[in-house]
Amino acid sequence: MMNRDSQFVAKPFLKNGQRFFVKICGICDTQIAQVCVDAGADAIGFVLADGSPRSISLESAIEIQSDLPQSISCIAVVRNPSPEDLTLTKWSGGIQFHGDESIAFVQRARASSRMIIKAIHSGVEEILKWDSTSAIDAILVDGSTAGSGQSHDSAWLEQLAALRPTLKKPLILAGGLTPDSVRSAIELVQPAGVDVSSGVESARGMKDAGLIRAFIAAVREARKSSATN
Repeated sequence: MMNRDSQFVAKPFLKNGQRFFVKICGICDTQIAQVCVDAGADAIGFVLADGSPRSISLESAIEIQSDLPQSISCIAVVRNPSPEDLTLTKWSGGIQFHGDESIAFVQRARASSRMIIKAIHSGVEEILKWDSTSAIDAILVDGSTAGSGQSHDSAWLEQLAALRPTLKKPLILAGGLTPDSVRSAIELVQPAGVDVSSGVESARGMKDAGLIRAFIAAVREARKSSATN
């Protein structure tokens, strides 16, 4: 299967020579997906796990993906899938494991030129465990409850800021980020990328085009500020 994410695996989180990665997650329709593309997102995420107001079917995700340019990375978000889950074989984009998957399971799911992200909710020990494995390309540090919009406290962000330079894998920061808070989070932690879902919604599960544009603009401003300091 030809994988559309090969460019991101070869040089993770590099686009147009600028080292950063912005992912808008929980996309449910083509119109909002196109808003993300036009606003300058590097990736969009489709939630293919039950129990979320943002969940869509694999078939719907494939249909939306087919309308998007090859330049944007499409990530399927799964939670504790079975070995027979069709996402692991039929999905041509990257996969973000967001549950309690083992390293061995994720390693078996790995495919040539497929970007693999592992979401972690908290704990330095867990981050270091996944940082030491070849099963993944990046670590995403989320809030304690996925998709809840719960922000990290300042002490944990400071801990991540101290830990981040020691990691081998790129660190993607998620969890409660908004257009108003993302700049300070980037400046403190200096992650390789950011991921947002509820922070760009006007209501739970309802993406807002204006908030998506504002979020990405705030990220670019933060990066510009970091480059000049």
